[in-house]
Amino acid sequence: MYILSQDKKVLICFDGADAFQMLNVTRNFGGKDKYAIVASGTQVMGMYPEEKNAVDELSKILEALEESKKTYTMH
Repeated sequence: MYILSQDKKVLICFDGADAFQMLNVTRNFGGKDKYAIVASGTQVMGMYPEEKNAVDELSKILEALEESKKTYTMH
């Protein structure tokens, strides 16, 4: 599946041999009161004001993966 970042500037592949293998929510990435979804610990895919917002977005990505969608655009 391909995932387009929140700012529409980064497109990552999330399956295959050369793909990113991990998405996670982290704090203090670009601001002490913000939470980020980061691909493989290096690529910021989206910034959110609260941890709940980031976790909700991560849940939507998981849902798209489970439904075998080919693309997902982060919000």
